[in-house]
Amino acid sequence: MIRSFTRTILILISLLLAINIIMAQEQEEEDPRITRLRERIEAAEERVASAEEQVASADSMIAAGEEIMVKAEAELKELASEKRSIERKYFNEKRPLERQMRSKDKEEVREARDQLREVKNNEREEDKAWKLKYRESIREYDSGQRLIDRGKSYLKRANKRVRDAEKKVRAAERNLKKALRKR
Repeated sequence: MIRSFTRTILILISLLLAINIIMAQEQEEEDPRITRLRERIEAAEERVASAEEQVASADSMIAAGEEIMVKAEAELKELASEKRSIERKYFNEKRPLERQMRSKDKEEVREARDQLREVKNNEREEDKAWKLKYRESIREYDSGQRLIDRGKSYLKRANKRVRDAEKKVRAAERNLKKALRKR
C-alpha cells in the first residue's frame, strides 16, 4: 500500500511537472496578437520620436528667423543714423552755395549753381546707394519674419503630431495590458 501510494504521488508529481513545462513553453511562444501589439507600440514610439525631431527643427527655424531679424534691426538702426548724417552733410554743403546764389556777381552765381548741381548729384547717388542698402535690410528683416512664421506653423503641426503619436502609444499600451490580462 505504501508502495502504491508512493507511486501515485510520484506519478502526480510527474504529471504536474509535465504540465508546468508545457505551460512554460506555451508562455514562451508569445501570442501573435501580443507580438503585433508590441510592434504597434514600437511604431508609435518611433512616430513620437520623429514628431519631436520636427518640433526641434521648427524651434531652430524660429531661432534662426529671430537671429536674422535682430541683425536686420541693427542694420536698419545703423542705416537711419547714416541717413541723418548724409542729410546733415549735404545740408551743410548746400547752405553756403545757396547763399552764393543770391550774390549780385553773375560769375559767382554761375559757379555756385554748378557746384550746387554737383552736390545734388552726389547727394542723389549717395541716397540711391543708401536706399539699396535699406531695401536689402528690409528684405532681410522680412525673410526673418517669414522664417519665424513658417517655424511657428511647423511647430504647431509638429506639436499636434507629438500629441497624436503619444495618444497612440498610450492606446497601444492599454491594448497590450488588456491582452496580457486576458491571457
